[in-house]
Amino acid sequence: MTVNETEDKTLNTEIEEVQPALDDAQIRAAALAYAKFLRDNDLVPGEAAYAEPAETGDEVAEPVAEAPSEEAPAEEEPKAEEETDQKNKGGGKKKRKAKKAADLKKIQEREKAKAKDREKFLEGGKDPLASVMNLHDKVQDSIDNTLSKLGKDIIRGAHRIGSSYNNTRRGIGIAILVTGLLAAGILIVFDMFTVYEYAYNGKVLGYVKNQEEVTDILDVAARQLTYNSSTEADVKFVANQNVTFNPVDGRGKSTDDSDTVVNKLIYMTDIETEAYAVYDGDKVVAVVKDQNDADTLLLRTKADLSVPDKGMELISSEFTNELSVKPVNVLLGSVQSNAAAQEQMTNGGTMNTYHIVENGETVHSLASDFGVEDFEVYDESNNEPVTEVEAGDRVCIRCNVSPVAVKMVEQGRLKEVIEYETIKKETDEYYKGDSHLEQEGQNGVQIFEGVITKISGEVTDRKETAEPEIIREKKDKIILVGTAERPKTAATGTFIMPIEHYVVTSEWGGRWGRMHEGMDFGAGTGTPIYASDGGKVIKANYWSGHGLCVEIDHGNGVITRYSHCSAVHVSIGDLVYQGQHIANVGNTGHSFGSHLHFEVRVNGVSQNPRNYVNP
Repeated sequence: MTVNETEDKTLNTEIEEVQPALDDAQIRAAALAYAKFLRDNDLVPGEAAYAEPAETGDEVAEPVAEAPSEEAPAEEEPKAEEETDQKNKGGGKKKRKAKKAADLKKIQEREKAKAKDREKFLEGGKDPLASVMNLHDKVQDSIDNTLSKLGKDIIRGAHRIGSSYNNTRRGIGIAILVTGLLAAGILIVFDMFTVYEYAYNGKVLGYVKNQEEVTDILDVAARQLTYNSSTEADVKFVANQNVTFNPVDGRGKSTDDSDTVVNKLIYMTDIETEAYAVYDGDKVVAVVKDQNDADTLLLRTKADLSVPDKGMELISSEFTNELSVKPVNVLLGSVQSNAAAQEQMTNGGTMNTYHIVENGETVHSLASDFGVEDFEVYDESNNEPVTEVEAGDRVCIRCNVSPVAVKMVEQGRLKEVIEYETIKKETDEYYKGDSHLEQEGQNGVQIFEGVITKISGEVTDRKETAEPEIIREKKDKIILVGTAERPKTAATGTFIMPIEHYVVTSEWGGRWGRMHEGMDFGAGTGTPIYASDGGKVIKANYWSGHGLCVEIDHGNGVITRYSHCSAVHVSIGDLVYQGQHIANVGNTGHSFGSHLHFEVRVNGVSQNPRNYVNP
């Protein structure tokens, strides 16, 4: 067997022994590591490294074997030839030189060819770290079985490679390299299975691969949450204080990226913050973000409630009650903007403040702290009062806020209104229940000079320093109220049904392509018809398509009309009272059956009778 055949067989045997134990990714990773080791140590796999030939006289330098191992058979041929040459010294010296030169040339060519083969073999290889990551993807699918198999396969491959090169530096190097890769892979894989649970004030928000994904964006999230808050409350997230971490097994848990972490933090609604409450006596009337805002709120509220009238100068202004400011812990949504707080202090209203119960707090202590009754402490849904609380409970404190009061004193000249009065005068010129406006009212105007004291805008004291100057006298409003008894024939202003025992056969409105200006009540001929209200008869005769017809003037432009009568019992000019029998139902005029056609007209315009009577 030639040297080439021996070495090729050895290389093929080594590859065949390794391949069954490893998959493609592992073979490529090991091969790449092996090739790097050979390049770093300037070694050749499978046989000795030969030194460059150098002539010394007629002799060619013998190749120096670096590691005999399994390559020993390849060296036996030149060695045997050398022994034969030594026995035939007589004419074989040149022949030996030529043979050695030819062998050396063959070895060099073979080395070049093997180097090319190795390069082709490694062209498809991947970076070892990428192989480990691919290995991790497989391990994740079935961690227990795959990880065990991976360890056994790599160790078996390393053992085989180490056995194949047991007596060479190259074999030892590969064994060390593969063992190192195995250890690093196992560490990386187990690191991959650890995630970090992050929480705000004990409330778990999610999981991340490493803590830096949270700690690096805490300031960003705090600024964004502060910006988003209408209260501009100063929110702070502090790692390992109100934001905590806990390493946990990551299997089956999805992790958040930085953007998701930011969104979870800035859209929390139960963030607790230290704010400042404004107390009117012992009752909370506003909650703002800090002491400076509270002080500013008090100044602005007092200023807004202490505006003097035109022409007057403010002498003094003060709250009628003692207002104080104290820090309180509330949920972020309970902190009010300065504008909202001022509106509440000025006009009052209902305030709901949400709070997380702390150690030692009770329902009674919370009620006392916020100036409410015990029954005004509700659960976090603000539905039911609570009787007991524990640390960590979220509660809502309801508070009915009354406007704060300011006492102000102003002095100067003031143009003020003298309001007119309304005077009612009785007269028998009008019926009882009727009234008549005799004179419109008009306010007067005068100039006041002196000092005025007000509390919450109401004048409580005024001291004149000069007689008021009247610019315009007031004119009182005078209303005449009737006292005379109303006659039966007088209109009452209300209307009754003009017929009994009827069927509505046609409504007011469009009918047969034209306007039907009344309502039709079907009834038998001779059925009594009554005056819908008191008034004066202005028609009582046969009238065109209406047949026998009666009209009554009720005053104020209102008349009622009764058509198609079979008989009429009143005359023109008669005064009739409400409910008086004035005619009988008939079928006269343009009629297609016995019925009453009833109309209500105001200033000559027909109205829907249903707006006046209730059939």
